[in-house]
Amino acid sequence: MSHSSDRKTDDMKEIASRLVEMAGKSGAADADALAVNDVGENISVRNRKIESVEREESRGIGLRAFVKTSEGLAFASASSSDFSNDGMRKLVDQVIAMARISTADPDAMPPSGAEHPTTAELATWDDKHPVEIEWTLAAARQAALACEEAALDYSDKIENSEGAEAGFSRTHVAYASADNFRGKYQKSSLGLSLSVIAGTGDQMQRDYAYSRVQQVEKLKNPQMIGQEAAERAIRRVGARSISTRQTTVVFEPRMATSILGHLISAINGRSVLQKRSFLAESNGQALFPEFVQIEDNPDHPDGLGNRLFDGEGTRCRQRTIIDSGKLTGFLTDRYAAARLKSEPTGHARRGLTGDTGIGPSNLILHPGEMDVEAMLQEIGDGLLVTEMMGFGINGVTGDYSRGAAGFLIENGKVGQPVNEITVAGNLKKMFANISHLGSDLTWFGSTAVPTIAIADMTVAGQEG
Repeated sequence: MSHSSDRKTDDMKEIASRLVEMAGKSGAADADALAVNDVGENISVRNRKIESVEREESRGIGLRAFVKTSEGLAFASASSSDFSNDGMRKLVDQVIAMARISTADPDAMPPSGAEHPTTAELATWDDKHPVEIEWTLAAARQAALACEEAALDYSDKIENSEGAEAGFSRTHVAYASADNFRGKYQKSSLGLSLSVIAGTGDQMQRDYAYSRVQQVEKLKNPQMIGQEAAERAIRRVGARSISTRQTTVVFEPRMATSILGHLISAINGRSVLQKRSFLAESNGQALFPEFVQIEDNPDHPDGLGNRLFDGEGTRCRQRTIIDSGKLTGFLTDRYAAARLKSEPTGHARRGLTGDTGIGPSNLILHPGEMDVEAMLQEIGDGLLVTEMMGFGINGVTGDYSRGAAGFLIENGKVGQPVNEITVAGNLKKMFANISHLGSDLTWFGSTAVPTIAIADMTVAGQEG
């Protein structure tokens, strides 16, 4: 970790602390603040030429303040990019004034009193999570060019490139609350992506490949990314629709991430409180087969969602969300936990403005023991989904319907490419009908999933 990075994050912590102190002196009964600094560099290439080189740096401060009224606590929040003394004073005055005219919430949960990490834990975390990226813009340029070149040279069936992008970013975050908690952390990531087009006329198909990681040594080889994108696009040429059927649907890992996303939305404590979740009455119930294990891990060497504390300063810990198929509890911030009469789970998410939200850190669906080839042999006939579009999800009922494309599974092998189809079902039934989990655990930022097979889904096509 560089000394300049340390100084920048320490500066952010000092600014957040000053905002909270100023709010207290201006009449806030409670308050917390965030200070964020983002720096990113990105380069785009297309058809072997540089299209753009960009550097972006943004800074922001956000204050949330609570004031006492005759009807209870009321709060408001606002943000600013002005870090000067006058800028911070204006922000404090604005938030206090807004809070005083806001409607009180009898269940308001101010930030003070959270279970914060200790000073020793904060120091250990900083030592364990260095963020210096050993990647330069020149190296990113070389990787993007090599990636695209590998795809264009892969086959004469690759007709065009939509471009490759390579970039890296660092984020410095500091948080302070009125109960004297002061915390900071840094994050970094780098990524490389490519999209290409295969085929001609009305049989043109596009596909993509990418890699996004914390350290450059974990980045997938640029040539491999290029070849993967080319191969995926070529395989899709000749796609057609199919007849409607009930069958097993196999979601490749990058499509399977959405299945976990629907679960997390449904066990969001605020969604449960607002009666917007089809799993509102499912705490402690078996939702999945016994072989399904899902965890939220805030400290994983391959995850981009690592964090020691959440958006309210609550200490984050590893949590098994689905244990042998059973839901162990909802994800909560302090407000939802109090309303649900449970313990906060450390899943508060906080932006510079607005109330807290709820979300996971690193979400991991534990893999099975069977490789994908063996899975398909056992399934026999079905559909492999490699692309989805649209968002026909009803969070209240769990009804699920999305446009899709992919390949028929015929006699245990990947066969005819298909498109213009819809896969449909009900999420609660889909969870229960998971028949196979592959051994191919794959990371996508802060989510890790294997191939997932779900039996008895409706696949609606345009034939017959």
